This record gives sequence, C-alpha cells and structure tokens, in this order.
Amino acid sequence: MNFIFDLYGTLIDIWTDESRPELWEGVASLIGDGEERAEAVRREYTELCRSRHLGGYHEINLLEVFEEMLASRDVSTAVAPDLAFEFRRMSMVHLRTFPGVAEMLRALREVGRVYLVSNAQSCFTIEELRSTELYDLFDGILISSDAGVKKPCGKIFEMAFEKFGITAEDSIYVGNDMRDDILGASSVGMRTLYIHTPQSGEYPDIAVKPDFVVKDHSEMASTLLGLTKA
Repeated sequence: MNFIFDLYGTLIDIWTDESRPELWEGVASLIGDGEERAEAVRREYTELCRSRHLGGYHEINLLEVFEEMLASRDVSTAVAPDLAFEFRRMSMVHLRTFPGVAEMLRALREVGRVYLVSNAQSCFTIEELRSTELYDLFDGILISSDAGVKKPCGKIFEMAFEKFGITAEDSIYVGNDMRDDILGASSVGMRTLYIHTPQSGEYPDIAVKPDFVVKDHSEMASTLLGLTKA
C-alpha cells in the first residue's frame, strides 16, 4: 500500500511571517541594497512573484525569483540558494514535527511505501526535511515548485503516480486541508485521511468528505497501519 502525505500542517508544525520588517531589511542587506531599501525590495519581490504566476494552479519556483533579484544587481546567481535559506530563516517563527511523526513514517515503511506530495518550495523544503530528520523517511518526494503545478489540481497527483510508479487505487492521501488535500486527492480517485491542525484552511462550501478523519497523529498512525491489516 502507498501512503502519500502532505507536509506543512500535516507532518510539520510551521509558522512563518513574511511581513516582518527585519526580514526585508535582512534581504535588502544581503543583496547589497542596504537596510534602508527594505520596502522597495519587498515590492520588487512581490512583483516578480506576481509576474511569474501563469494563473490557475500554476506554481512558481521562488529560487528563480531570487536568481533574478541577484542577476539584476550583477551578483552571481550561484548564491541564490543561500539567499533562499536566509530568507526562510528570517521569516520563520517556528518549525517542528508533530509528535510521533517520525515513528509513524518508519512503521508505515515496514508495511508499505511512503511518499510526499506537497505544495511547497524546494529551496526551502529540502533543507527543512533534513533538519527535521524526515528526508530519508520517504520513498519519493514531489514538490509543487518542481512540478510547476500545485494542489488541488489533479495533475500534480497524476505526476506523482507516474514518477513513483504507483496508482490511485493502491494509495491513500493524508493531509490537513480540505481543499488542497482532500478535494484534490479525491478528484483522482484516491482515498483520503484528514487531520485538523492550526494550519488547516476553512472551506465551508466544499462538500467532499474524507474517507477517514482523525483527531491527532496517534490516531492517524493507528488508522493508517490498520488499513494494511484489513
């Protein structure tokens, strides 16, 4: 059986704040503009992100935004990953795994295969997976910034099926967002499991129902492991 997970809000408890003045002062300083240019740099970043978005469920790649900001200042784009790292660090309020997540993933890998399909930016997420010691617990990873499309669009799940060599019929998707995760995964025929966390969105108009609803990660683990014994 294939267990496919969302990341942020499902396995990782995260909170970021990109409105922090110190974030933009830090970015301005790092790219050589000086802290007094912080607001102008923030507007530039916002406009570059907006200009790269193609509409719908298209996903931009923020590393390319950082590269463009550096190139326009005649700074080597080779340092863009470092700029992305510092950007994320300065915007971070907290980052931690939910209790029991690593143990659950290890247990699931003993009875099936475990994958990650998440709306995220690789330039942030790969390092965060490593820092939380989750990276090596997945049999495959697909991140929306690499796919060029994001949930709830069914295409990202279909790309995952092809990349991982799996099918919807043999898979369950686990997430904390009724629109992106449950609606999206249901649209391609997967069973779904929902957990409500502080990062969950509220969508009163969405009528789709998850196959399973759990109250915490302990119940999530027991429910998923139970599916392999049915």
